[in-house]
This record gives sequence, C-alpha cells and structure tokens, in this order.
Amino acid sequence: MTGNHNVHPAISRTGPLPPTEQRNAASYHLDTLDSLGVVELMNREEQRALDAVGEASGQLATVAQRVADCVQAGGRVVLLGAGTSGRLALQEVAELPPTFGLSPEIFHVLAAGSAAMGPAVITNTEDDTEAAPTALAAQGIGPADVVIGLAASGTTPFVRSGIKAATQLGSWTCGIANNPGTPLLTDGNYGVLLDTGPEVLTGSTRLKAGTAQKLALNRITTAAMVVGGRVIENHMLDVTGSNAKLRLRALRIVSDVTGWDDSRVRTTLEQNAWSVRAALKGAGRAG
Repeated sequence: MTGNHNVHPAISRTGPLPPTEQRNAASYHLDTLDSLGVVELMNREEQRALDAVGEASGQLATVAQRVADCVQAGGRVVLLGAGTSGRLALQEVAELPPTFGLSPEIFHVLAAGSAAMGPAVITNTEDDTEAAPTALAAQGIGPADVVIGLAASGTTPFVRSGIKAATQLGSWTCGIANNPGTPLLTDGNYGVLLDTGPEVLTGSTRLKAGTAQKLALNRITTAAMVVGGRVIENHMLDVTGSNAKLRLRALRIVSDVTGWDDSRVRTTLEQNAWSVRAALKGAGRAG
C-alpha cells in the first residue's frame, strides 16, 4: 500500500479542502485492488451521484421550468463549462436538435479547456475571466435568455465570470456545483448543489461529480422539453425521418399513438415529409 494514510482528508497546507479535492476514506486502499475490486468500489461510490441528483430534484425542476419558459418565448439557453463540465455540456446540447426538433440556435455552449472540444471552445484556460463575458456580450445575451454555469469546484474563474456577466445583462442565471457553500452557487440568480463528496481517485471530478452533472443536465433538458410540449405520451413528438433509423422510429411513434395499421402510418408520414408532429396533427393528436 502506498501513500501516507495518516493525513486527514480535509486538511492541506493551505487549510481545509473542498469535498471534491478531499481524499475518500473508502478508497485509501485503491492501489491494492485488482480490476474487479476497483470496479466494485466505484459501483458502490457511484450511488452518491444518484443520491445527490435526487436531493436536488426540486431545484432541477425549477431550472427546467425556466428553460422551458425561455425556449417557448423564443429565448436562448447558454451552458458554460470548463474541462469535463464543458464537454458534458457539449454532449448534452449536441443531442437536443435531433431529439426534439430544435433549431441549433436555441441551445449554445461556451467552454474552456486545454483539449479540443469543437467550435464551442472560446478559450484554452479555465482561468480566463474575460472570455465568457466577451462572448456573451457578442451574442447579445440578455433578459430573454437563460445562462447556466457548471463547475464541480464552484470556483472556476471562466464559469463564475460568465454567470456574473450574464446576470448583469439581465439573463436568468444558475450555477451548478458539487461543493457546498462554493461561490458559483450564489453568483447568479439560482444555485443547484450536487453534493457528491470526495472522489474514488482524489480530485478526479470526471467521476462522481461529472456523472451527477450529466444526470442533472439530462433532467433539466428533458423535463423542459416535456413541459414545453415536445413529447407525446412517452415519445419524441418532433422527430423527422431524415434517415432509415429515424424513419423506423417515426413509424413506431405514429403507430403507437394512433393505433393505425402500417400502411396508413407510412402513407401519412410520406404525405407529411416524415414529420411525426405533422402526421399526428392531421390525426388530431398533436398541436
């Protein structure tokens, strides 16, 4: 076994560490485990990510409603993140247009990170305090928009400066962080704590903290789209059959909702350019 296990997990040379940087007492022996032992330990610890998201259900619902109202009113939603948080935001936003038939102009990501993350990267360092405010101002972000910042530590300068700037521009702003009492939770109009605690691998917030952030984003965007009228029963309403896979999905959705036979479903979709919403509107099942 390696390392000094007598060091208190909450103490460093500069004072108390935030939970995401503390050592996890359950994983002091991590370096002695075989691969199965590592996996089983991570399985046990990962439950904390689910618990943290569950504890924040009410707050996540509030954010989702704000996002739904914003989108329905023609506003934009901007996600700010650095490193893992930025990549998670990119992944979330990339799936929204094909899933919910959204214009790619509605959801945006502003990210910081040393590794390439696509066109949304606007600075190479998370310590840059000018990049996010400049980009938000250039996009004309204002009172019609929602800006959400994600940072496990809750102290990332790139994210904090963006949330502060968006708040001053009149947007509704929300900070999502994994450490209690961290500044990002109070920099904007609203804060959501995902209290995941210390990681199995000390400081590696791509683990529980990142998992909880991805789960939170799933809930925010999906709930927003449901209450925003983009779901029928438990189906995607705004699917368009632009390829073979999506045409099969469109056929199943219209069949499930209407109970029509396959021939009528196909004919109706073909007559409506494979738009599920248009096909169901003709059937009196969608607005």
